[in-house]
Order: sequence, then structure tokens, then C-alpha cells
Amino acid sequence: MTGVVVLAVLCAIGLIGVWSGLRSAAPPLEGVWAMWQGPVEYRSQKVADRSITTRAGAELASRLTASRWADQPLAHKLLTSLAITDSDLPLFASRVVVTAGICGSAPFVAWLVLLGAGSSLPLALAVVLAVAAVPLTAALQVSSLFQQASQRRRHFRVVIGSFVDLVVLSLAGGVGIDGALFAASQVTPDWAARRMAHALLQARDGGVAPWTALAAVGVELDVPELVELSTTVQLAGTEGARIRQSLTARGASLRRHEQAEAESAANAMTERLFLPGALLLLGFLVFIGFPAVQRILGGF
Repeated sequence: MTGVVVLAVLCAIGLIGVWSGLRSAAPPLEGVWAMWQGPVEYRSQKVADRSITTRAGAELASRLTASRWADQPLAHKLLTSLAITDSDLPLFASRVVVTAGICGSAPFVAWLVLLGAGSSLPLALAVVLAVAAVPLTAALQVSSLFQQASQRRRHFRVVIGSFVDLVVLSLAGGVGIDGALFAASQVTPDWAARRMAHALLQARDGGVAPWTALAAVGVELDVPELVELSTTVQLAGTEGARIRQSLTARGASLRRHEQAEAESAANAMTERLFLPGALLLLGFLVFIGFPAVQRILGGF
């Protein structure tokens, strides 16, 4: 009986794979030509992206983008988090589909193993566990993404503070605002600086103002400090404001903000360690006082 159930499950998986492969549409000729005209890395990535899981993630991402969910604040937060973590929605959806599929099928696999071993585990329990595992896995994936995006935004703010100081030094040396911004972004190979340097380079080649490019990056990554910096630079470029003093004040404000966040994180960690410390002290007191209490009680 167990062999028949396992064979049926394998046949069902095979039929699902065949149906998914037959249902996939052929790529257009223009897309294939653009793929082969691109860089080698881009071509290899496109060839590798033709797996079933990637196509399923792309289909799920397209459906989510076309639905009403795309206008929700959670969708905007998810897209900005994906942008700042150098990922995209189809890849993230593929990862969620694979993880949810593994966690959803794990209870049934455990049920089959226990059934083959002669155990009488009810099938309803496996169904309940599978139904609960799928949304829980997706929620954990989204929560992990948001946490990683928050850490990268904090790092981006630190880079912006150093970037502002370098711009002020370049302006003090007589460099123009455009050259100062581009030179400051070329100092470090950090990913945040490279992101700003790429945006400034595209803006220079396309004839776009550098503050417009920085504002676009700030909106895309949900980094309001970069949008505020672009506003300050725009005042200097269009209204002739005193840019050095404004940028110096902006850099000092960013450093104070980061210092306040670091102090707040340290205080929160201290409060979280209070309960483990109290439990450790209580265990130490029990360890020291137990022999004496046992001897006293044994004397009666």
C-alpha cells in the first residue's frame, strides 16, 4: 500500500512538470535577439532562468503586479526592499514558491514515512500542518527581507554621511558641484557608493541634473536622507545657495541621527539582556544555597 501511494505521488509530480513545460509560452524573437546581443553574463543568467521554479515565480510576480495588491503600502515596501537588496520580484517569488513547496510537502513526506513504519498518524494532522506551513514560510521570507533591507538602509545612511563630507572637501578645493558629487562617489568601492556613482554617471551621459538622479535613487530604495540631500544640492545648483554650509550642516545632522540610533539600539539590547541576567543570578543563588538548604532540611 505504501509503495502504491509513493508511486502515485511521483506520477503526480511528473504530470505537473510535463503540464508546466507544455503550458510555457515560447519567447518572442525580439527578446531572444536582445538576449544574445547583451553581455555574456546576462545571457548565462537568462539561460539559467528558464527553470520551472523561475517561470513559476515570474508568473506569480506578474499576477501580483497586475492585481490591486500593487497599490498597497506593503507592496511598495516590498519593492523598495527588493531594490535595496539587489533582488527582484520574480526571483523573490521563486524563492518563496520553492521554500513554501518544500515546507508544505514535508508533513506529507513525514506521514508517508510514518505510515511505512507502521505508525497510525492521522492524515488530517499532516494536512493542517501543510496548510499552516505555507503562509508561515512566506511570512518569514518577507520578514527576513524587510530586516535585511533595514540593515542596508542603515548602512546607506552611514555612506551618505561620508559622501557629504567628501563633497564638502571637493567644493573647498574649487571643484564644481557636479564634479564634486561624482568624485565623492568614486572614492570607495562600497555598494552604496557604487549605486550613487552609477546613477550620477547615467545622469551625466543623459544630460540629467545630478540631484534628479540622486532623488530617483532615494525614492527607489526608500532612503529619505538621499532625497533630502538631493534637495539641498538642487538649491545650490538652481538658486545659488551656500552649498558648503548647507552640506556641512546636513552631514552633522546625519551623524547625530546615526549616533542616536546606535544609542537607542544599545539601550534596547541592555533591556533585552536584563531578563537573562536575572535568571542567571537566580540560578547561581539556587546553586549556592541548595546544599545548605538540603542539609538544614535533612537535620529535622
